[in-house]
Amino acid sequence: MSQPEETGAQWVTVSSFCRPCRPEPAFEELVAEEVARWAGIAEEAGLVPDEHIRVARADEVTVEVSPRLDAYFTPVQTLWKAE
Repeated sequence: MSQPEETGAQWVTVSSFCRPCRPEPAFEELVAEEVARWAGIAEEAGLVPDEHIRVARADEVTVEVSPRLDAYFTPVQTLWKAE
């Protein structure tokens, strides 16, 4: 996946998995399903999924979304005051 240029904004981890000790097809399917779910949300937002979703693999495997995709997915909080 290509990544958008860094703008100083933080990517957001939306899923985190403990990496199995050995390759597990079921684990890779789980990660692929999560990426596909976010790809649908990105398309709904008019964004190119490959540019707004990334998978990082270290001790953990994380699915991360760009600040733009996070902003689309996360509703703006509304301030209100009870009277």
